[in-house]
Amino acid sequence: MPYIVRPRRFPSGVVAACTALLVFGAASAQAATSPAKETSQCKEPTLTQPFQDAGDNNYYVLAPGQTPGNFEGTGWTLSGGASIKTTTLADGSTGYVLDLPSGSKAVSPSFCVTSLYPTARTLVRDLAGSEGVYLNVSYEGTTTWEKPKNTGQVHGSGTAWTLSTPVNLQPENVTGWQVLRLTLVAGGKKSDFQLYNLYIDPYRR
Repeated sequence: MPYIVRPRRFPSGVVAACTALLVFGAASAQAATSPAKETSQCKEPTLTQPFQDAGDNNYYVLAPGQTPGNFEGTGWTLSGGASIKTTTLADGSTGYVLDLPSGSKAVSPSFCVTSLYPTARTLVRDLAGSEGVYLNVSYEGTTTWEKPKNTGQVHGSGTAWTLSTPVNLQPENVTGWQVLRLTLVAGGKKSDFQLYNLYIDPYRR
């Protein structure tokens, strides 16, 4: 049975950072009926350069439900065995990651993008199998809202953490904010994938 991840208890500084980031995800996890009402809450996010060590100097913003180095999953709906686990991250520290065994699914809260937010990248690893995680997008006010559209796939290169190639989010070619929801689906029959630091690139380069 699907379940929605509730907020975890963190030190006040972490909570404040998480709250600030979720301003970008202004739409709540509840179903919305009015795109105009949703997008009226959208605000420009604070950007960082999280992948400079990998030679990527682009600016990004975290997808909702995360802080840097922690995929808390707040507001995400997990099903089919998807879960939040504690493990060793790429830099040797300990943090939360999203674990997706074969057939599992994780659905994000809805959040705000524009047509200039075209791609996403994440740190990912393959604990078992190599099929990867399919990334599906749903844009409110389009047919994809009820029937998510697959736009790409992320996978690692074995059990070591790997920075994924950019995945196309295929935003609508319209002016202004759009409400987006991501659905991550693990591929394969005997697989297990983990990811964290799922970032959105807000400028086409």
